[in-house]
Amino acid sequence: MYQKRNARRGRRWIRPAGVVGVAAAAGLLLAACSGSGGSSGAGGSATPSPGQKFNGQTLTVYDGAPSGSQAKQTSEYYNYLSTLFHKQTGANLNWQFYASGSEETSKIESSVVSGSGPDVFSYGSSFIGVIGATHNFATLTPADWNYLGGRNSFVARQLEDSGYTPSTDIGIPYESIPFVIAYNKALFNKAGISSPPTTWTEYITDAKKVQAANPGVYGAGFDPADKYDPWKFVWSYTRQLGGRFVAADGKSASMDSPQVKQAMEFYFAQDYQYHIVPPQALTWDSAQMFTAFSEGKIAMMPIADYGTQVSAAGTAVAGKVGFASLPDVPYGMSARPAGGDPAQTIVSGNYWAIPSYSASKMPLALAFAKLSVSPAVQVKQFQLLGWMPVTTAGTSAVESAAGPSVKPFVSAEQGSTTTEITPAWSYVEDGMLAVIGNVASQLATAGNYNASSVSSQLATEQSDVTSHLSS
Repeated sequence: MYQKRNARRGRRWIRPAGVVGVAAAAGLLLAACSGSGGSSGAGGSATPSPGQKFNGQTLTVYDGAPSGSQAKQTSEYYNYLSTLFHKQTGANLNWQFYASGSEETSKIESSVVSGSGPDVFSYGSSFIGVIGATHNFATLTPADWNYLGGRNSFVARQLEDSGYTPSTDIGIPYESIPFVIAYNKALFNKAGISSPPTTWTEYITDAKKVQAANPGVYGAGFDPADKYDPWKFVWSYTRQLGGRFVAADGKSASMDSPQVKQAMEFYFAQDYQYHIVPPQALTWDSAQMFTAFSEGKIAMMPIADYGTQVSAAGTAVAGKVGFASLPDVPYGMSARPAGGDPAQTIVSGNYWAIPSYSASKMPLALAFAKLSVSPAVQVKQFQLLGWMPVTTAGTSAVESAAGPSVKPFVSAEQGSTTTEITPAWSYVEDGMLAVIGNVASQLATAGNYNASSVSSQLATEQSDVTSHLSS
């Protein structure tokens, strides 16, 4: 079964109710710690010396449990890091895992309050606002970045979720999962389509051409019942229209703006107006969407990653899958309106963060982080799991190993757009997912899109998010 890293994504991009505890506790944590960011430079250099050994020491790393369709590969990745880390440093890795985002959040909250816990936490992009609000993670110094190869050696977009500003970085990126569209090249060829769509008008038009040339096949799919994907589509389209879910400064929300409403309507118009997705897709999650794609029943998936290529092996679409950046011009337009961003994918990846209470383990933690972003490890994680590299050296190594098939993903990563940084992101993401799920259910049962109901639900989410932005 194709899960697009859902097992690990559970702690990366969804912000369950438990996350709220971190944001709500931020004030208490600030008071308890006097607002300290936990600078890694306190008390002497935290940067390991060349060739430094840490024989007999153990570093505890908190990350997502191996599960789902990539459980075996994820376990292999962890074991690979453990073996290489011990060989290079003489120290051991103690992996601790969580099975859900709420479990991770509870661990972060209890650890920063008690002052003890894992030495390194993994967190996902858009989570920086939540984890940063605790003010209990070490701020990376210029010396730390130099040890890691230099801040400018990392893909610039990935650094946007390392901290609030370049002077308050707390996260070290180690992998990226940019999103693109996947399309069936054979179905496109039969329909006389020579290249993937670059605008949403072309997307709808191409989908209809595929359906006309391939009876029984739908031009596209979507997954409004998925726990992770749907908000990304609506967010991207909103940004292309010049809108936002939350202001750039994170201080005000626009969850019920005209742009959000238009994005929501276009998302569902694929079903009720353009009829390019199967009716049953209203109840699909990402695994069901991929199953339909792998069986040649739909021609395009709007939210795909490199794992699609791996999962397609042995299916009816093996060797027929093409990838391209998401369209970046709204439907019916020849160009984006003023203030619109391409927003073809969120900055999507994962980061290591070192809690302030682990100051004594900072050199060892940095040695671990440096290993994880080395070109050899970046290639290994790509081969095992389809994760994209986060450094320029890693990108070159992966491109050399994988060839031209990786280029759409590298391009998407370099052109990605970060989500708004706010401790209230849990309410933003979960609220939008709830509205999308409700609308999909209503469409599936009543068969019509109720704009008034959608507006009412978005207004409720606007009020909810606003109250937490100011709390």
